[in-house]
Amino acid sequence: MFEEIKQISNDSIIDNKLREAFIKQMAKGYQEMGELSLQISNEWYSVENEGESINDKIVKGEW
Repeated sequence: MFEEIKQISNDSIIDNKLREAFIKQMAKGYQEMGELSLQISNEWYSVENEGESINDKIVKGEW
């Protein structure tokens, strides 16, 4: 979409506004990806700890 609008536009002010909007959108996307990555990491850590706890109980004969 950015390229399509840019091809129509010959105005540098519009080009700058589009570039700024694109950069803001990219920043928002990277922030959302970072939040998802952190959430996945936390969930994985929780599952891994639960797995270790179960394994320890099995080894100790508590399961």
